[in-house]
Amino acid sequence: MPKVSQSEEYGDGGGSRGERRYQEYELWELGEIGIVLVRGKNDANYSIWKEMLEEYHYLHSAKLYGQQIKYLVMSSEVGWIGAMSFSSSAWRVKVRDERLGWDEEARKSGLRKVVSNSRFLLVPWLRVKNLASHVMSKALKRLLGDWEEAYKTTPVLVETYVEKERYEGTCYKASNWEYLGETQGRGRNDRYHQNKLSRKYVFAYELEEGILDGGREEREGEDWVEEEFQDVRLPNRAKKKRVMSIVRDFFARPASSIPMACDTGAKLKGAYRFFRDERVKPSDILHSHIKQTLKRAEEHEVVLSVNDTTSMNLSHHEATEGLGCLSTGQGEDGYFLHDTVVFSTTGIPLGVLDAQTWARDPEEHGKKAKRKQKPIEEKESYKWLRSLQATAGAMKEVSGVQWVSVGDREADIYELFERASQQSVSFLVRSFHNRRVCEDTKVWEVVDREVPGGKMKVFVKGKDKREREAELEIRFREVRIRNPKKEKEVVRLWAIRAKEVSPPGGGEGLDWKLLTNREVRDFEQACEKVQWYTVRFRIEVFHKILKSGRRSEDRRLGSLDRLERCLTLDMITAWRLMYLTMLGRETPEVASDLLFSEQEIEVLKLIKYRGEYAANKGKSLSLCDAILVIATLGGFIKGKGREPGVEVMWRGIRRLADILIGVSLTMGIPQSDYG
Repeated sequence: MPKVSQSEEYGDGGGSRGERRYQEYELWELGEIGIVLVRGKNDANYSIWKEMLEEYHYLHSAKLYGQQIKYLVMSSEVGWIGAMSFSSSAWRVKVRDERLGWDEEARKSGLRKVVSNSRFLLVPWLRVKNLASHVMSKALKRLLGDWEEAYKTTPVLVETYVEKERYEGTCYKASNWEYLGETQGRGRNDRYHQNKLSRKYVFAYELEEGILDGGREEREGEDWVEEEFQDVRLPNRAKKKRVMSIVRDFFARPASSIPMACDTGAKLKGAYRFFRDERVKPSDILHSHIKQTLKRAEEHEVVLSVNDTTSMNLSHHEATEGLGCLSTGQGEDGYFLHDTVVFSTTGIPLGVLDAQTWARDPEEHGKKAKRKQKPIEEKESYKWLRSLQATAGAMKEVSGVQWVSVGDREADIYELFERASQQSVSFLVRSFHNRRVCEDTKVWEVVDREVPGGKMKVFVKGKDKREREAELEIRFREVRIRNPKKEKEVVRLWAIRAKEVSPPGGGEGLDWKLLTNREVRDFEQACEKVQWYTVRFRIEVFHKILKSGRRSEDRRLGSLDRLERCLTLDMITAWRLMYLTMLGRETPEVASDLLFSEQEIEVLKLIKYRGEYAANKGKSLSLCDAILVIATLGGFIKGKGREPGVEVMWRGIRRLADILIGVSLTMGIPQSDYG
């Protein structure tokens, strides 16, 4: 919300067209403030009400819609000082309807009990602190009786719309109105959705206590799928319901094929119809998830926008249209995915920010020399710049968060360094090229001359796939790297070399050569960047979940565009699986109701306590305990230093879904979708 406007605090009604000078009073100096009802055009005071609005209000006394009540504001010491009106509510307002929990039928029946404060004016030449909130409070007390007398209906809510380019709604906030959000800039007569009007702040005031809690309670009862897809952009409501149904089934049976996950004929038919629908775009499916990802990012000071490429090998599939050749060898068909996944600096996945898919033209296979002559926009390597652009867009949407784009050696592209500088986007990439610097030497030769800043320890996966501790020696310095095509142009970066001191077995250890445009002035800042780079390997875990857990390479849908729609849902499902697993490690003491429904928690407690369930029924269940029960269902054996992995989690989730069905059938517990 904007800062407080001094003019609104004093009750400025919109700016005077006259030359009258301001008169400042204390509120008590105005004497008794009265709210005077204007009973239609035949009322003697109607001309005063109209003239006052025409003179001072920026909307003047233009037509009011539907039912309406008009008031004048009288000061016993000064005279007429303001005019107000209340009229029928707006027909459809997204933020209001969502807050009230209205569907179409509830909205139609409930609108008659909602009143709109369509005009509120205090003469601008009168400067009285707190006058606006005082007048509003008195008017609302009178409105209830006057509206009921005139229209035989008792209003329960008053709404108003504040033009954000003019005002900030200070008097409404001071009168305990609740801010609901913003309009979409359409207005009453925007039949063709042209959105030509300015956006407005939406405020509401409860005349019946608790009326605004209906929508809040409904949202609190939502499962994660509803929350994640609440803003999905699909052709109609039926498609929205269908996509949520598919994701619930995918999540409940994460390692199953589509026919096994969608276990009824109607569900399976609906899923295949959804994947065939050419109106459904993967970007529209991902849209709502990205919005939720940005919300989760807001809770962190720094987030890492990690991007990488993986291939989807579908050589074993027959008659799949639109596939291309893979770089792993002739005769292997499939497509590529370059995705951008947002992580916290501790490695918790916050969601998918961008997904690019493509199939290579078989005619272009093996023509590497020819591709070098193409501009970056026509090369596959442009994927890194598009991911950088997605990160830049996220920066604009979420203020107060530092975004860092992280890539592996393939992201060592000079055009990325330039683009990041132009868009003020931070990046951290692993070096592939030993690039030239201004001293006419190469970057890693310069860095190796530096005295080591110190040593740090990191945990990484070894060749046996087990986590091990590695001790790294850190060198760093500022460098100016030359443009390989225009040597006079340089870009200012910082280079960090993190080399393992004593690799296990005397073999080749870790040697990370990192480039970043974020300052590295001391050893602590260098260690911070190295620690960030360790998070990059989490995207490889994400890809493993996609392929081994979600079985994205086993989909048989007949064409690449259908595979892309299914892949988008697989990615969101894979994110949720990974999110549950990692969050359980990072925040073990958080209450489990953050991520699980009441029914699921009770079933998990039944499994955990078994014969002692009755004695422990009233106890809360931590997120760590809930994750451990699910992992145990998936075959996890607890041991010192061992944490549940994603594989046991997806097996456990599948078993939990089956148990929930069994419990609902035998004990009468209402079944809910897992979430």
